[in-house]
Amino acid sequence: MNIRDYLFIRKAKSSNKIKILDVLGFETDTTIIQTPEIIKAMDSEGFTADVEINDEISIPTYESEFIKDLNNDFEETDVYSNTDTQTFTPLNVTSQLRKIWTDLEQRRRWVMPTLLSIVVIIFISFSSVFLLNMRSNNIEDEELTNTIKESTNIYINQLPDLLAIATDPFYSRYDISNASANLQIIQSNLLTYQDNLNNRDIDQIDEVNLKLANLFQIIEKLDQIFTYRIMYSEILIYNDVLNIDENTDIDKLAEDLSIIGSKSVLNGESLPEIDEFDSHTQIVNSALSTAQDLHGRLVASLRNNEIDVAQGLISAIKLNKESEVNFFNKTIDEFNQTYLVVLNEIGELP
Repeated sequence: MNIRDYLFIRKAKSSNKIKILDVLGFETDTTIIQTPEIIKAMDSEGFTADVEINDEISIPTYESEFIKDLNNDFEETDVYSNTDTQTFTPLNVTSQLRKIWTDLEQRRRWVMPTLLSIVVIIFISFSSVFLLNMRSNNIEDEELTNTIKESTNIYINQLPDLLAIATDPFYSRYDISNASANLQIIQSNLLTYQDNLNNRDIDQIDEVNLKLANLFQIIEKLDQIFTYRIMYSEILIYNDVLNIDENTDIDKLAEDLSIIGSKSVLNGESLPEIDEFDSHTQIVNSALSTAQDLHGRLVASLRNNEIDVAQGLISAIKLNKESEVNFFNKTIDEFNQTYLVVLNEIGELP
């Protein structure tokens, strides 16, 4: 505190001195005593604005305290400025926030690339697993397709054998039954092949569909022929019935011929309709009518003891059957040749 400040304080009113000291930064509890005696004594000693203060005058050490307070303020400011950013200081919030933002910026430099790398790795992993699964499924589908194709072609190669059995003049019920069962297996394989065809990319799909249509048609025809052969095998089958001599029981012969005629008519009506066998079916119906007429005349000739007439009727009955059989053999031979060519043209399926 200089002399001017001191004189200003001394001349101020007693009630304002504390406020002035407070403004200048001194302790507010400082008590300033001003009495008329003190002022008079100071005036008698010659204090003026130009008088220097002696060392003997007891002046409160406000100046030193003021300087000390300022130094303390500077020291506190230095402490605040040197405070670690990780310690929260209420008086330096801006600096603390700046430190936090700096830390975030520093972390962002490695956090973002790390997160991006993790996302890329996860994406690549899922993509790899997805592609591997697709590849595995494609391999399985391809293996299944090859298995179906090979199995179907193996069964298709059996169709000529089944055709030969169906058109063989020698009838075997056992062979026909086995051939019919194998035919059902072939049909099932063709249906499986057709269903699997939707999952395949084949250039000549129309040609394949045409081959399948022809194969299904042949299978249907063969199935009908197997049924036709079974029904036909019971039409006008005489065996030893026509072996007649003088000891033949005419009543028993009449009964046997009646059973043969009735059974033949029933089976003739059950013959399946096949385009290639329409002519033969008509021949069968004609042969049945002729046979029934000949049966009656044969029994009548035997009852009249007309042996020569009876022998002629027996020959006519056999000729009627042979004519029908010959036409049947011709029909099945034509069928065999026609569809054997179709099978050779079809070949194997892709």
